[in-house]
Amino acid sequence: NKTYQIMGLKPYINYINPKAVTTDELYGVINPSTREWKDGLFSTTMRDLSNIPNENPKWIVLDGDIDPMWIESLNTVMDDNKVLTLASNERVPLNPSMRLVFEISHVREATPATVSRAGILYINYADLGWNPPIASWIETRPIQSERANMTILFDKYVPLCLDTLRTRFRKITPVVDQCMTQMLCHLLECLLTKENTPADCPKEWYELYFVFASVWAFGGTMFQDQLVDWRAEFSKWWVNEFKVIKFPTQGTVFDYYIDNKQHKWVPWSEKVPKFTYDPEIPLQSVLVHTAETMRVSFLVDMLMEKGRPVMLVGAAGSGKTVLINDKFSTLSEDYMVATIPFNNYTTSLMLQGVMEKPLEKKAGRNFGPPGLKKLIYFIDDMNMPEVDFYGTVQPHTLIRQHLDYSMWYDRHKLAPKEVHRCQYAACMNPTSGSFTINPRLQRHFCVFGISLPGSQALQTIYQNIFQGHVKLGNFSSAIQRIVEKVIQGALNLHIKISSTFLPTAIKFHYLFNLRDMSNLFQGILFSTSEVFKTPLDIVRLWLHESSRVYCDKLIDTKDIEVFNKLKMDIAKQTFEDLDEDTLSLDPLIFCHFASGIGEPKYGMVSNWDTLRKTLDEALESYNEVNAVMNLVLFEDAMHHICRINRILEYPRGNALLVGVGGSGKQSLTRLAASVSSLDVFQITLRKGYSMADMRVD
Repeated sequence: NKTYQIMGLKPYINYINPKAVTTDELYGVINPSTREWKDGLFSTTMRDLSNIPNENPKWIVLDGDIDPMWIESLNTVMDDNKVLTLASNERVPLNPSMRLVFEISHVREATPATVSRAGILYINYADLGWNPPIASWIETRPIQSERANMTILFDKYVPLCLDTLRTRFRKITPVVDQCMTQMLCHLLECLLTKENTPADCPKEWYELYFVFASVWAFGGTMFQDQLVDWRAEFSKWWVNEFKVIKFPTQGTVFDYYIDNKQHKWVPWSEKVPKFTYDPEIPLQSVLVHTAETMRVSFLVDMLMEKGRPVMLVGAAGSGKTVLINDKFSTLSEDYMVATIPFNNYTTSLMLQGVMEKPLEKKAGRNFGPPGLKKLIYFIDDMNMPEVDFYGTVQPHTLIRQHLDYSMWYDRHKLAPKEVHRCQYAACMNPTSGSFTINPRLQRHFCVFGISLPGSQALQTIYQNIFQGHVKLGNFSSAIQRIVEKVIQGALNLHIKISSTFLPTAIKFHYLFNLRDMSNLFQGILFSTSEVFKTPLDIVRLWLHESSRVYCDKLIDTKDIEVFNKLKMDIAKQTFEDLDEDTLSLDPLIFCHFASGIGEPKYGMVSNWDTLRKTLDEALESYNEVNAVMNLVLFEDAMHHICRINRILEYPRGNALLVGVGGSGKQSLTRLAASVSSLDVFQITLRKGYSMADMRVD
């Protein structure tokens, strides 16, 4: 642009990501039934530029992955013909003042026909290095002393950190060097304020904040795998390598933050607020703050306040979504949140429709959230959409186009829409979907690895919840005393089960995470002081809930026997003063209709005869108003009804029943639903059943 200004020329530049739209939307298509021609994005752009009569330079920048599906159509444009031939027989010329630029990260999918027609310029990252963007950022800082100190500190810390991270540590998801240095700049932007580092402050303060930002920029993606805790390894390396700013000896470098008044290290545990149990909130949505959640929340708050995109990466059940939603619940009225959960079938067209919904038209081609609000797009399960044959994820290309150029194209009018006052937050499970995302999109985000809480943190979390329930429910003092033991037993059993029952090709669903722990305690929280009067009642409830959460997933008799042995062994170790025979009495069934239907109290079924009588009455009343079901309620059938009913009574309870045809899945579900006074709606699948039919249903 600078060159053209000196030459007195006005350039025209159009940015298109060719993979953010389909090939038909890019070049146009003839409707096969009406023979009507629908123009495409690239064909419209090229025609508009070729119709401009002046000789000013005109650029079309195609910034996206190359694949033969769209690039082959440009062969006649890039060779000596210099003409785009469309399916409508129209020919659009490439004038002498027009240029095509392809901005790509690799040519893996390019054909020889494409490579031979284009002049290729390879920009090697090693030649460019991390320094130019950093130097540009330092120039934007207003205080001269800060600029001088930052230059010294970047040269001191960054090269060694980048070199070591390439070979020595494992990250939760691949992150390029540029992403880490950019995150360091974003964190420094948040930390180096007039209050924290005034113009006359000592240079040690700059280094203190620089070290804090560097620890999280370079170590924020570290995680704990089955063998090594990479965070602890990074912490040891950092303490041995950089000794000017000393950390306290206890814990890791991630366990401390800076007290802005005293400019000293303070443990995150001091920021943890006191938890207050609210029985109205489903357990899946409850957030009990720990030192881990406090530090992530603090950093995410700072970055989002500056409008920086943030990504949390962690295993299923590690609390990523709950953590982000907790942040959103504290936002002021100046913010709007659009939650977009991704799945395998998400396309860029669907995504664009959802993203445009909260926007309103401003002046010209500008769009934004209503009034002066800011809009946060929260993208859950970022890596779930399907990867196409050429390795591109279509929805990601649309997000990247917005992050790079603050615009996307109207799918009908094919005109650019400039979308402002928006920012992104995302969550991702690195063990599902496509595992990783394109580095060109990943580099925009400040990435934090979320580890599963340790045993001590879990003990704190569930103790807060369970003790809150016991106190609110006015349980006996004997029950209040065994709360800690129940939690310890539950944790020991969960750890044992996770290591004993591992997923295989046949038993691929043997996955046990913190959601199972939450489901277990959700069942225990159904207890009331009227029904559960002794510690034995609570321990038997815990044994029952453990069987429902863990044992109901197991698919063969041998596994069930192993589980029952594990369960009873841990119960004996944890509750030595309780009689083993009393603990293992049959039937071990708790349900919401133990006292009779219409009296929803979660309690223990005393014997099979009482349960059979209750369910026979329920079946009779069901048959009076519905199509008659002739069911013989033997023990297993009654057991299944109690299991299904328990899930239906859960907040957000969803059940997946697996069994051969004719085993009674539908009949038992209908009866279990009627016990809870729920209506049953059945989706009937047929030939040609589509997404549209499902939406209608």
